[in-house]
Amino acid sequence: MSRSTGTGPASGRIASAAILGIVAIAFLVVGIIFCVEPAGSLPGWLGHETIMVGRQSVPSPSYHPLRAVGSLIAGVVFGIGAWFSLKYKGQEVAAAR
Repeated sequence: MSRSTGTGPASGRIASAAILGIVAIAFLVVGIIFCVEPAGSLPGWLGHETIMVGRQSVPSPSYHPLRAVGSLIAGVVFGIGAWFSLKYKGQEVAAAR
C-alpha cells in the first residue's frame, strides 16, 4: 500500500490538469480564429459560409460572433478546471491506524 506524502499533486491530478489545459488552449485558439477570420475563409469544419451574388457563390464576409464567444468561454472554463485540478486541496483523509 502506497501513501501520498502530500508534498505535491498526485500524478493523476497532473495528467488531468495537462489534458484540461490543452483543451483550454485549443478552445481559446479557435475562439481567436473566429474573431479574426471572416466566415468565408474558414475551413469547412469550422463553419465556412458562402453567399450568392448573382449566379456566383462567393465567400461570406461576415463573422461568427456567437461561436467565438462560446469558444472563448469554454476555453476559460477548461482553464479554470485545469487550475483547480492542480491547486485545490480536498479534505485530508485521516490514515487508518
